[in-house]
Amino acid sequence: MSAAPVIHIGGWPGSGKRTIGRALADLCGGRLLDNHIFLDAARAVFDRSTDDCARLREEVRAVVLKAASRLPSHVPVILTDALSDTEEDFALFKPTLDFARDRGAMLRAVVLEIDEAENLKRLTHPDRGAFKLTDPDVLNDLRQRLVLLEPKDAWRLDVSSLTAEAAALRIAEKFELGDG
Repeated sequence: MSAAPVIHIGGWPGSGKRTIGRALADLCGGRLLDNHIFLDAARAVFDRSTDDCARLREEVRAVVLKAASRLPSHVPVILTDALSDTEEDFALFKPTLDFARDRGAMLRAVVLEIDEAENLKRLTHPDRGAFKLTDPDVLNDLRQRLVLLEPKDAWRLDVSSLTAEAAALRIAEKFELGDG
């Protein structure tokens, strides 16, 4: 029997990656490793734009993924990221590929699609976390300049009109994830 899948949820800032990931983890008995676990730890020490911050983020990611490798094989692991289709961001995605391979699990990638108006609405919502991007100009710039990373065999899910719970249910059904 192979391990439960590793689910990677990618999308623009404000698309609902963490909220959907949390709902999916609750639904299938999985563990959520949101990208802010890695990023916020590094930003607590260093300015985000520094090499030191990038190095610390990857060191934290390595430690957390090593610990997650000790989870029982039946527990799905859900990771989130806002990555673009660049060599630099693919390098940030590679530890997820390696983690799935080392766990003996299928990697199931989901790319969240969201229309710009809904994305901006969610990004600027007053309940959005303190360390999260909330500047609409930055989001607009990202969406105009970059293309989201779409891993091999990724499934695209339009979440523009879905609640987090509905999106999580669709992901669970698509990848046949039972309740934990």
